[in-house]
Amino acid sequence: MTASSESALQMIAWSRIWSPLVDEEMRADTWQALALPDDYDTHKTDYWTCFHAGAPQPMVPLLLHAILHREGGGVREDWLRVISYLGLSWDGVHLPPDQLGAACEIYACAIDQAEPVLVEELRSRYLLPWCDIAADTLSKNQSALLVLVDTFRQDLLDCTV
Repeated sequence: MTASSESALQMIAWSRIWSPLVDEEMRADTWQALALPDDYDTHKTDYWTCFHAGAPQPMVPLLLHAILHREGGGVREDWLRVISYLGLSWDGVHLPPDQLGAACEIYACAIDQAEPVLVEELRSRYLLPWCDIAADTLSKNQSALLVLVDTFRQDLLDCTV
């Protein structure tokens, strides 16, 4: 397996962590495959509270436009242009393209299609800034889930196209 294939698979795994559409068993298996600390069941309640539940929004939103304080339509349009450029299409139930789980899948496809400029642009414009804000928020709240974001960030930086 090539380094770029491994990077793409790594990002697909992360999409399974961040997507609310993934069943709990798959998320737990992916947690283990990514060698995240403890096991998913240990962090399950904190994970859902931190990333998916909250009023008016979770502590760390997984919608990129929300956490980056950008207009949602413009951010989603950026991701839709990437989807179109890569020749991807939606099938069945799907998340907004700027939801981190969906974004990781799109990012994995850009890696797989050997698009280094696109990969770097998505990483620097959206994914690493998400990591920065998420890490800052989790650090201020002394959350054990900070290691999750730190590991994700390192995997993004280690991606090979």
